[in-house]
Amino acid sequence: MNKLLLSINAVLVIAVAYLFYKTSSVGESKAEEPFNKEAKTDTTKKSVTKIEAIGTTPTGKIAFINLDELNEKSTEVADLEKEAKSRKNSIEGSLQALSNTYQKEMIDYQNAAKAGLLPESEMAAKAKKIQQLEADAQNKQLQMDNLTMDVTEKNIEIQKKIKLALQKWNAGKYDYIFSYSESVPTMLLGNATLDITEEIVVIINEDYSVRKAALAKK
Repeated sequence: MNKLLLSINAVLVIAVAYLFYKTSSVGESKAEEPFNKEAKTDTTKKSVTKIEAIGTTPTGKIAFINLDELNEKSTEVADLEKEAKSRKNSIEGSLQALSNTYQKEMIDYQNAAKAGLLPESEMAAKAKKIQQLEADAQNKQLQMDNLTMDVTEKNIEIQKKIKLALQKWNAGKYDYIFSYSESVPTMLLGNATLDITEEIVVIINEDYSVRKAALAKK
């Protein structure tokens, strides 16, 4: 019975520790900067449809978009962050409650084992309850993994919608539209008059408002 106790204890502690690691990393890397970090995609899912470039008469014009500003002012990105943080906090709260219950049950089990007064059937029931806590911890890990995956997929979809909106808006205005970010400075210097970020923010927010209103009516 002591071997069973030690085994349950070790496995659950590892699971809970891993969950805390996953919990602390998800909100920072996935929810707060949807466009500034490379998303890890699930290879088991279908790849995102490639947006084909539309050929137009060259204009010789270029422009750029500041992704940092786009992230800050995009209502869809803000909603994604809010949703991810809410789910993350919920999982963290459940995990904390689970940890407290686990500690209480472990102390109770250890005291009962030392006293040796309870019948074997009751001790087995206590051990089974602790095993269920282990299963609950693994379920929380799965929920956190699902959250990471959901944020990644939604991030990809947002980028796709932005490209589509940008393609429709551009309609041959510019030959090239570059992106800029402080975290990934692929463009070191740009003429401020070529910055079309504000125009694009208005376009994507209007597009999102229409889609959001349509979903709310369903």
